[in-house]
Amino acid sequence: MLTKTPGRRRRSLPALLLAVPVFLATSVAMATPASAAPIDNPSLEIPVGCPGARAVIQVEWEGTRTAKVHWELTDTSSDGRSPLIKIAARDDSGNGRSWVFRNDEVVFGVDGGYGASASGGGMSWDPAGIAQFNHLEVKVSNGTTEQGTECSVTKKTYNYTRLAYQYALNQDGKPYVLGADGPDAFDCSGLVKFAYERVVNFPGWGGVRSSAQQYDWARSEANNNNADLTNLKSRDAIRVSRSQLKVGDLVFYDGHVGQYAGGGQLYSAMSPASGIGYMSVDYKSPLGYYRLVGVTG
Repeated sequence: MLTKTPGRRRRSLPALLLAVPVFLATSVAMATPASAAPIDNPSLEIPVGCPGARAVIQVEWEGTRTAKVHWELTDTSSDGRSPLIKIAARDDSGNGRSWVFRNDEVVFGVDGGYGASASGGGMSWDPAGIAQFNHLEVKVSNGTTEQGTECSVTKKTYNYTRLAYQYALNQDGKPYVLGADGPDAFDCSGLVKFAYERVVNFPGWGGVRSSAQQYDWARSEANNNNADLTNLKSRDAIRVSRSQLKVGDLVFYDGHVGQYAGGGQLYSAMSPASGIGYMSVDYKSPLGYYRLVGVTG
């Protein structure tokens, strides 16, 4: 997890970043914003960086339009270049709104040499003008145009789990039919499959269909990446604990799957008698809790 970095250094290059075409920005913050505490239980925490510049991004998806974002940017070389970061929220059409670091500044740069760092964010963000928060786009570069940009990398982090949950909620009241995967009726894994495949940019389930297949896939992906989240794919899974559950996380049982609804409740296509609805997440012993994520770039 991120930690606060004491002794942050103030910026000293007021004219260095007047033009930064690599970020398509017109204004750059070079004064350290007030540091903010990291998010205790983020939906996802990933590194973004290239030689000389490293950022760690925490995202907590709060809904289909809002998220908490915490960032930390560090200079990891003595090459005299300033690391830069830009953050944007994107909707399902690619329209976006930039994170504003200070006033109208949408790019932040660290000046101070090797080891200098800064952090910020942590508050709820509801970007105006976009229909839904489909993904977070983070761009990190080492060096301004004037200094010579040594490297640049962009990563996109997708809000699959929370958006899929909303699509599942929209099916409330429809009947349970064994083997059905919509749009008029569902079984438990059919509802999960249908909901995720409504999310723009979700790569699809492929041949994964039944709850047992979904569980085997999630467990396999989590075993491959839970020790190191640096190489997450465009469709991936991470294992979470009971205490880390977020709304929309998948909860697997022997022969059943549902989505965590918050407050200790499970939302799922239950049975022909119960239809689609809610029950305790501990109605029987779960096999595991998983979050579907996507990272590209």
